[in-house]
Amino acid sequence: MSSIKRSILYVSRKKGKSLTLFLLLLLITVSVMTGISVRSGTEKAAQNLRETIGASFTISGNISSLELDKDEAGYTTEKIHVPLQIVMQILSMDGIKAYNAEQYAPARAEGINYLSGMTDGNLSANTDTAYQTDFVNGILELSEGRHITEEDKGAALISDRLAEENHLGIGSEIILKSDSENRQEQAKVRITGIYSSDSKMEYDDDTIFSSHDVFWQLSGQETSVYAGNVTFYVDDPEELNQIVTQVKQINSVQWDDYFIQINESEYQAVSYQLQTLERLTGMLIIAVTIVGVIVTALVLMMRIRDRIHEAGILLSIGTSSAKIILQFVCEVLMIFILVFIVSPILGNFIIGQVEMALRNMGNAISMSVSLKITLVQFLLETFIIVIVVIAASLPVTRMKPKDILSKMS
Repeated sequence: MSSIKRSILYVSRKKGKSLTLFLLLLLITVSVMTGISVRSGTEKAAQNLRETIGASFTISGNISSLELDKDEAGYTTEKIHVPLQIVMQILSMDGIKAYNAEQYAPARAEGINYLSGMTDGNLSANTDTAYQTDFVNGILELSEGRHITEEDKGAALISDRLAEENHLGIGSEIILKSDSENRQEQAKVRITGIYSSDSKMEYDDDTIFSSHDVFWQLSGQETSVYAGNVTFYVDDPEELNQIVTQVKQINSVQWDDYFIQINESEYQAVSYQLQTLERLTGMLIIAVTIVGVIVTALVLMMRIRDRIHEAGILLSIGTSSAKIILQFVCEVLMIFILVFIVSPILGNFIIGQVEMALRNMGNAISMSVSLKITLVQFLLETFIIVIVVIAASLPVTRMKPKDILSKMS
Protein backbone atom coordinates (compact mmCIF):
# COMPACT_ATOMS: atom_id res chain seq x y z
CA MET A 1 0.00 0.00 0.00
CA SER A 2 1.41 3.42 -0.93
CA SER A 3 2.21 6.12 1.62
CA ILE A 4 -0.40 8.48 0.19
CA LYS A 5 -3.15 5.87 0.39
CA ARG A 6 -2.23 5.05 4.00
CA SER A 7 -2.31 8.77 4.88
CA ILE A 8 -5.80 9.15 3.34
CA LEU A 9 -7.09 6.16 5.29
CA TYR A 10 -5.57 7.44 8.55
CA VAL A 11 -7.02 10.97 8.20
CA SER A 12 -10.49 9.64 7.36
CA ARG A 13 -10.37 7.04 10.17
CA LYS A 14 -9.07 9.37 12.92
CA LYS A 15 -11.68 12.08 12.45
CA GLY A 16 -11.34 13.51 15.96
CA LYS A 17 -7.57 13.95 15.81
CA SER A 18 -7.78 15.27 12.24
CA LEU A 19 -10.42 17.82 13.25
CA THR A 20 -8.32 18.97 16.22
CA LEU A 21 -5.27 19.50 14.01
CA PHE A 22 -7.44 21.24 11.38
CA LEU A 23 -8.83 23.73 13.93
CA LEU A 24 -5.37 24.40 15.37
CA LEU A 25 -3.82 25.11 11.97
CA LEU A 26 -6.87 27.17 10.95
CA LEU A 27 -6.62 29.33 14.09
CA ILE A 28 -2.93 30.00 13.57
CA THR A 29 -3.26 30.64 9.83
CA VAL A 30 -6.22 33.01 10.14
CA SER A 31 -4.55 34.90 13.03
CA VAL A 32 -1.39 35.49 11.00
CA MET A 33 -3.43 36.31 7.88
CA THR A 34 -5.51 38.88 9.77
CA GLY A 35 -2.42 40.46 11.31
CA ILE A 36 -0.68 40.73 7.93
CA SER A 37 -3.82 42.24 6.33
CA VAL A 38 -4.22 44.81 9.12
CA ARG A 39 -0.53 45.76 8.89
CA SER A 40 -0.72 46.02 5.10
CA GLY A 41 -3.86 48.16 5.41
CA THR A 42 -2.21 50.53 7.87
CA GLU A 43 0.84 50.87 5.63
CA LYS A 44 -1.41 51.82 2.69
CA ALA A 45 -3.38 54.19 4.92
CA ALA A 46 -0.14 55.84 6.06
CA GLN A 47 0.95 56.24 2.44
CA ASN A 48 -2.41 57.74 1.46
CA LEU A 49 -2.20 59.98 4.51
CA ARG A 50 1.15 61.35 3.39
CA GLU A 51 -0.34 62.16 -0.01
CA THR A 52 -3.56 63.79 1.18
CA ILE A 53 -3.00 65.55 4.50
CA GLY A 54 -1.69 69.06 4.08
CA ALA A 55 1.58 69.11 5.98
CA SER A 56 3.09 72.51 5.36
CA PHE A 57 5.28 75.33 6.58
CA THR A 58 4.42 79.03 6.72
CA ILE A 59 6.73 81.98 6.13
CA SER A 60 5.83 85.31 7.71
CA GLY A 61 7.64 88.61 8.02
CA ASN A 62 8.69 89.91 11.41
CA ILE A 63 6.99 93.00 12.80
CA SER A 64 8.67 96.10 11.42
CA SER A 65 6.62 98.75 13.20
CA LEU A 66 4.00 99.11 15.92
CA GLU A 67 1.80 102.20 16.34
CA LEU A 68 -0.66 102.98 19.11
CA ASP A 69 -4.09 104.33 18.16
CA LYS A 70 -4.92 107.94 19.02
CA ASP A 71 -7.02 106.92 22.00
CA GLU A 72 -4.37 104.32 22.97
CA ALA A 73 -7.14 101.71 23.10
CA GLY A 74 -5.49 99.59 20.45
CA TYR A 75 -2.55 99.37 18.10
CA THR A 76 -1.63 98.53 14.53
CA THR A 77 1.38 96.57 13.37
CA GLU A 78 3.26 96.44 10.12
CA LYS A 79 5.03 93.26 9.08
CA ILE A 80 7.92 92.86 6.69
CA HIS A 81 6.49 91.80 3.33
CA VAL A 82 7.37 88.54 1.62
CA PRO A 83 8.45 89.25 -1.99
CA LEU A 84 7.17 87.07 -4.83
CA GLN A 85 10.81 86.40 -5.75
CA ILE A 86 11.36 84.49 -2.48
CA VAL A 87 8.13 82.57 -3.02
CA MET A 88 9.23 81.47 -6.50
CA GLN A 89 12.65 80.38 -5.21
CA ILE A 90 11.08 78.15 -2.58
CA LEU A 91 8.41 76.85 -4.95
CA SER A 92 11.09 75.68 -7.41
CA MET A 93 12.57 73.31 -4.80
CA ASP A 94 11.91 69.58 -4.96
CA GLY A 95 9.19 68.21 -2.70
CA ILE A 96 6.90 71.27 -2.69
CA LYS A 97 3.60 70.79 -4.52
CA ALA A 98 1.71 74.07 -3.95
CA TYR A 99 1.54 77.30 -2.01
CA ASN A 100 -0.97 79.87 -0.87
CA ALA A 101 -0.22 83.47 0.07
CA GLU A 102 -2.85 85.14 2.24
CA GLN A 103 -3.31 88.83 3.07
CA TYR A 104 -5.97 90.38 5.29
CA ALA A 105 -7.72 93.72 5.32
CA PRO A 106 -11.07 95.16 6.41
CA ALA A 107 -13.36 96.06 3.51
CA ARG A 108 -16.85 97.35 2.87
CA ALA A 109 -19.21 95.88 0.30
CA GLU A 110 -21.64 98.18 -1.40
CA GLY A 111 -25.26 97.21 -0.75
CA ILE A 112 -24.28 94.19 1.36
CA ASN A 113 -25.89 93.52 4.72
CA TYR A 114 -23.28 91.84 6.89
CA LEU A 115 -24.48 89.13 9.26
CA SER A 116 -22.81 90.87 12.20
CA GLY A 117 -24.73 94.09 11.55
CA MET A 118 -21.43 95.96 11.07
CA THR A 119 -20.69 98.18 8.08
CA ASP A 120 -17.62 96.23 7.07
CA GLY A 121 -16.16 92.72 7.13
CA ASN A 122 -12.90 90.86 6.70
CA LEU A 123 -11.26 90.53 3.30
CA SER A 124 -8.89 87.59 2.82
CA ALA A 125 -6.88 87.67 -0.40
CA ASN A 126 -5.49 84.30 -1.50
CA THR A 127 -3.38 82.80 -4.26
CA ASP A 128 -5.32 79.52 -4.18
CA THR A 129 -8.24 79.19 -1.75
CA ALA A 130 -8.16 75.38 -2.07
CA TYR A 131 -4.96 75.58 0.01
CA GLN A 132 -6.24 78.24 2.41
CA THR A 133 -5.75 76.92 5.95
CA ASP A 134 -9.42 76.79 6.95
CA PHE A 135 -10.34 74.88 3.78
CA VAL A 136 -7.45 72.45 4.24
CA ASN A 137 -8.38 71.80 7.89
CA GLY A 138 -12.05 71.20 7.02
CA ILE A 139 -13.41 74.22 8.89
CA LEU A 140 -14.67 75.55 5.56
CA GLU A 141 -15.99 73.62 2.58
CA LEU A 142 -16.73 74.79 -0.95
CA SER A 143 -20.45 74.13 -1.46
CA GLU A 144 -20.95 75.76 -4.88
CA GLY A 145 -18.80 77.00 -7.74
CA ARG A 146 -15.03 76.76 -7.75
CA HIS A 147 -12.01 77.92 -5.80
CA ILE A 148 -9.99 81.04 -6.58
CA THR A 149 -6.73 80.24 -8.38
CA GLU A 150 -3.54 82.18 -9.08
CA GLU A 151 -4.77 83.10 -12.58
CA ASP A 152 -8.00 84.72 -11.35
CA LYS A 153 -8.57 88.46 -11.32
CA GLY A 154 -11.45 90.14 -9.55
CA ALA A 155 -12.73 86.84 -8.12
CA ALA A 156 -14.42 86.28 -4.77
CA LEU A 157 -15.83 83.58 -2.48
CA ILE A 158 -18.57 84.35 0.02
CA SER A 159 -20.35 82.26 2.65
CA ASP A 160 -23.66 80.56 1.97
CA ARG A 161 -25.25 82.51 4.84
CA LEU A 162 -24.03 85.85 3.48
CA ALA A 163 -25.19 84.87 -0.02
CA GLU A 164 -28.65 83.90 1.27
CA GLU A 165 -28.96 87.10 3.31
CA ASN A 166 -28.19 89.27 0.26
CA HIS A 167 -29.74 87.08 -2.48
CA LEU A 168 -26.40 86.46 -4.20
CA GLY A 169 -25.18 83.48 -6.20
CA ILE A 170 -22.47 82.24 -8.56
CA GLY A 171 -21.75 84.95 -11.12
CA SER A 172 -23.15 87.81 -9.02
CA GLU A 173 -21.03 90.95 -8.87
CA ILE A 174 -20.38 93.09 -5.82
CA ILE A 175 -18.32 96.23 -5.28
CA LEU A 176 -15.76 96.23 -2.48
CA LYS A 177 -14.49 99.49 -1.02
CA SER A 178 -11.49 100.33 1.10
CA ASP A 179 -12.27 100.68 4.80
CA SER A 180 -9.63 103.38 5.22
CA GLU A 181 -10.86 106.97 5.59
CA ASN A 182 -7.88 108.17 3.55
CA ARG A 183 -8.63 105.98 0.53
CA GLN A 184 -11.64 105.90 -1.77
CA GLU A 185 -10.52 102.91 -3.83
CA GLN A 186 -13.03 100.30 -4.90
CA ALA A 187 -12.96 97.04 -6.86
CA LYS A 188 -15.66 95.08 -8.65
CA VAL A 189 -15.53 91.34 -7.99
CA ARG A 190 -17.45 88.40 -9.40
CA ILE A 191 -18.51 85.54 -7.11
CA THR A 192 -16.91 82.31 -8.35
CA GLY A 193 -17.72 80.16 -5.35
CA ILE A 194 -19.77 79.86 -2.18
CA TYR A 195 -18.44 78.23 0.97
CA SER A 196 -20.06 76.83 4.09
CA SER A 197 -18.54 76.67 7.55
CA ASP A 198 -18.58 73.80 10.04
CA SER A 199 -21.54 74.38 12.36
CA LYS A 200 -19.46 73.06 15.28
CA MET A 201 -16.86 75.78 14.78
CA GLU A 202 -17.26 79.50 15.38
CA TYR A 203 -16.39 81.18 12.11
CA ASP A 204 -16.94 84.71 10.79
CA ASP A 205 -19.22 84.06 7.82
CA ASP A 206 -18.87 87.72 6.82
CA THR A 207 -15.36 86.92 5.55
CA ILE A 208 -14.98 87.45 1.80
CA PHE A 209 -12.13 85.66 0.03
CA SER A 210 -10.69 87.37 -3.04
CA SER A 211 -7.79 87.28 -5.47
CA HIS A 212 -4.71 89.35 -4.60
CA ASP A 213 -5.32 92.04 -7.22
CA VAL A 214 -8.38 93.13 -5.24
CA PHE A 215 -6.36 93.48 -2.03
CA TRP A 216 -3.59 95.45 -3.72
CA GLN A 217 -6.10 97.78 -5.38
CA LEU A 218 -8.01 98.50 -2.16
CA SER A 219 -4.97 98.76 0.13
CA GLY A 220 -2.72 100.65 -2.26
CA GLN A 221 0.19 98.44 -1.21
CA GLU A 222 2.98 97.35 -3.51
CA THR A 223 2.04 94.51 -5.83
CA SER A 224 3.98 91.23 -6.06
CA VAL A 225 4.73 91.31 -2.34
CA TYR A 226 2.67 89.67 0.38
CA ALA A 227 1.90 91.45 3.64
CA GLY A 228 0.53 88.32 5.27
CA ASN A 229 1.55 84.67 5.43
CA VAL A 230 2.79 82.39 2.67
CA THR A 231 2.12 78.67 3.25
CA PHE A 232 3.93 75.97 1.26
CA TYR A 233 2.56 72.40 1.05
CA VAL A 234 4.91 69.45 0.66
CA ASP A 235 4.44 66.19 -1.25
CA ASP A 236 5.51 63.97 1.65
CA PRO A 237 5.04 65.11 5.27
CA GLU A 238 7.92 62.87 6.33
CA GLU A 239 10.28 65.14 4.36
CA LEU A 240 8.85 68.36 5.82
CA ASN A 241 11.66 69.10 8.28
CA GLN A 242 14.33 68.28 5.72
CA ILE A 243 12.73 70.66 3.19
CA VAL A 244 12.48 73.44 5.78
CA THR A 245 16.19 72.98 6.54
CA GLN A 246 16.98 73.35 2.82
CA VAL A 247 14.78 76.46 2.59
CA LYS A 248 16.69 78.11 5.45
CA GLN A 249 19.90 77.55 3.50
CA ILE A 250 18.82 79.89 0.66
CA ASN A 251 21.53 82.54 0.94
CA SER A 252 19.71 85.26 -0.97
CA VAL A 253 17.06 85.54 1.76
CA GLN A 254 17.67 87.69 4.84
CA TRP A 255 16.26 85.20 7.33
CA ASP A 256 16.54 87.65 10.24
CA ASP A 257 13.51 89.38 8.70
CA TYR A 258 11.35 86.26 8.54
CA PHE A 259 10.31 83.29 10.62
CA ILE A 260 9.10 79.83 9.58
CA GLN A 261 6.35 77.87 11.32
CA ILE A 262 5.99 74.13 10.68
CA ASN A 263 2.38 72.90 10.39
CA GLU A 264 2.18 69.13 10.83
CA SER A 265 0.06 68.66 13.95
CA GLU A 266 -2.88 67.09 12.07
CA TYR A 267 -0.61 64.67 10.21
CA GLN A 268 1.29 63.75 13.37
CA ALA A 269 -1.93 63.09 15.32
CA VAL A 270 -3.36 60.69 12.73
CA SER A 271 0.04 59.27 11.82
CA TYR A 272 0.73 58.39 15.48
CA GLN A 273 -2.46 56.32 15.62
CA LEU A 274 -1.54 54.45 12.44
CA GLN A 275 2.04 53.87 13.56
CA THR A 276 0.81 52.53 16.91
CA LEU A 277 -1.58 50.17 15.16
CA GLU A 278 1.18 49.12 12.77
CA ARG A 279 3.55 48.33 15.65
CA LEU A 280 0.86 46.40 17.52
CA THR A 281 -0.02 44.29 14.48
CA GLY A 282 3.67 43.66 13.84
CA MET A 283 4.13 42.38 17.39
CA LEU A 284 0.91 40.35 17.03
CA ILE A 285 2.19 38.66 13.86
CA ILE A 286 5.53 37.80 15.50
CA ALA A 287 3.86 36.52 18.68
CA VAL A 288 1.26 34.44 16.86
CA THR A 289 3.92 33.01 14.53
CA ILE A 290 6.26 32.00 17.36
CA VAL A 291 3.50 30.56 19.54
CA GLY A 292 1.91 28.87 16.52
CA VAL A 293 5.16 27.17 15.49
CA ILE A 294 5.83 25.98 19.04
CA VAL A 295 2.28 24.68 19.62
CA THR A 296 2.13 23.03 16.19
CA ALA A 297 5.51 21.40 16.74
CA LEU A 298 4.45 20.01 20.14
CA VAL A 299 1.13 18.70 18.79
CA LEU A 300 2.78 17.03 15.79
CA MET A 301 5.53 15.51 17.94
CA MET A 302 2.93 14.06 20.35
CA ARG A 303 0.86 12.88 17.39
CA ILE A 304 3.80 11.04 15.86
CA ARG A 305 5.15 9.59 19.14
CA ASP A 306 1.72 8.11 19.83
CA ARG A 307 2.22 6.11 16.65
CA ILE A 308 5.49 4.39 17.59
CA HIS A 309 3.78 0.98 17.52
CA GLU A 310 2.42 1.66 14.00
CA ALA A 311 5.87 2.76 12.82
CA GLY A 312 7.45 -0.38 14.31
CA ILE A 313 5.01 -2.64 12.42
CA LEU A 314 5.64 -0.81 9.15
CA LEU A 315 9.39 -1.06 9.63
CA SER A 316 9.13 -4.78 10.48
CA ILE A 317 7.32 -5.56 7.24
CA GLY A 318 10.01 -3.78 5.22
CA THR A 319 8.55 -0.27 4.79
CA SER A 320 11.39 2.24 4.52
CA SER A 321 11.80 5.16 6.89
CA ALA A 322 11.39 7.60 3.99
CA LYS A 323 7.95 6.17 3.13
CA ILE A 324 6.81 6.37 6.75
CA ILE A 325 7.93 10.01 6.98
CA LEU A 326 6.23 10.70 3.66
CA GLN A 327 2.99 9.27 5.06
CA PHE A 328 3.17 11.49 8.14
CA VAL A 329 3.90 14.56 5.98
CA CYS A 330 1.04 13.77 3.57
CA GLU A 331 -1.43 13.39 6.45
CA VAL A 332 -0.68 16.86 7.79
CA LEU A 333 -0.55 18.49 4.34
CA MET A 334 -3.94 17.01 3.41
CA ILE A 335 -5.42 18.75 6.45
CA PHE A 336 -3.48 21.94 5.73
CA ILE A 337 -4.82 22.10 2.17
CA LEU A 338 -8.33 22.25 3.64
CA VAL A 339 -7.10 24.99 5.98
CA PHE A 340 -5.75 26.93 2.99
CA ILE A 341 -9.16 26.71 1.28
CA VAL A 342 -11.18 27.77 4.32
CA SER A 343 -8.84 30.38 5.86
CA PRO A 344 -9.30 33.18 3.20
CA ILE A 345 -13.09 32.97 3.63
CA LEU A 346 -12.88 33.16 7.41
CA GLY A 347 -10.08 35.71 7.20
CA ASN A 348 -12.13 38.09 5.03
CA PHE A 349 -15.01 37.88 7.49
CA ILE A 350 -12.78 38.70 10.48
CA ILE A 351 -11.03 41.51 8.60
CA GLY A 352 -14.43 43.00 7.77
CA GLN A 353 -15.24 43.06 11.49
CA VAL A 354 -11.87 44.68 12.25
CA GLU A 355 -12.51 47.34 9.58
CA MET A 356 -15.87 48.11 11.12
CA ALA A 357 -14.39 48.37 14.61
CA LEU A 358 -11.61 50.71 13.42
CA ARG A 359 -14.15 52.83 11.54
CA ASN A 360 -16.18 53.22 14.72
CA MET A 361 -12.99 54.40 16.42
CA GLY A 362 -12.48 57.03 13.72
CA ASN A 363 -9.86 55.18 11.64
CA ALA A 364 -11.13 54.26 8.19
CA ILE A 365 -8.63 51.67 6.91
CA SER A 366 -9.27 49.52 3.87
CA MET A 367 -8.04 45.94 4.31
CA SER A 368 -8.29 42.75 2.29
CA VAL A 369 -6.72 39.30 2.02
CA SER A 370 -4.08 39.54 -0.69
CA LEU A 371 -3.80 36.46 -2.93
CA LYS A 372 -0.05 36.98 -3.31
CA ILE A 373 0.55 37.27 0.44
CA THR A 374 -1.75 34.28 1.07
CA LEU A 375 0.26 32.12 -1.33
CA VAL A 376 3.54 33.19 0.29
CA GLN A 377 2.08 32.46 3.72
CA PHE A 378 0.87 29.03 2.53
CA LEU A 379 4.33 28.14 1.17
CA LEU A 380 6.07 29.25 4.38
CA GLU A 381 3.65 27.35 6.60
CA THR A 382 3.98 24.27 4.38
CA PHE A 383 7.76 24.46 4.69
CA ILE A 384 7.56 24.80 8.48
CA ILE A 385 5.10 21.90 8.76
CA VAL A 386 7.28 19.61 6.62
CA ILE A 387 10.39 20.47 8.66
CA VAL A 388 8.57 19.91 11.97
CA VAL A 389 7.08 16.56 10.86
CA ILE A 390 10.43 15.32 9.57
CA ALA A 391 12.20 16.43 12.77
CA ALA A 392 9.57 14.71 14.92
CA SER A 393 9.61 11.53 12.79
CA LEU A 394 13.36 10.97 12.61
CA PRO A 395 13.83 9.68 16.19
CA VAL A 396 11.02 7.16 15.63
CA THR A 397 12.03 5.95 12.19
CA ARG A 398 15.66 5.51 13.24
CA MET A 399 14.70 2.97 15.89
CA LYS A 400 14.89 -0.75 15.10
CA PRO A 401 11.55 -2.61 14.82
CA LYS A 402 12.60 -5.02 17.62
CA ASP A 403 13.31 -2.11 19.99
CA ILE A 404 9.99 -0.41 19.17
CA LEU A 405 7.95 -3.61 19.67
CA SER A 406 9.79 -4.50 22.87
CA LYS A 407 9.09 -1.06 24.30
CA MET A 408 5.42 -1.33 23.38
CA SER A 409 5.17 -4.73 25.06
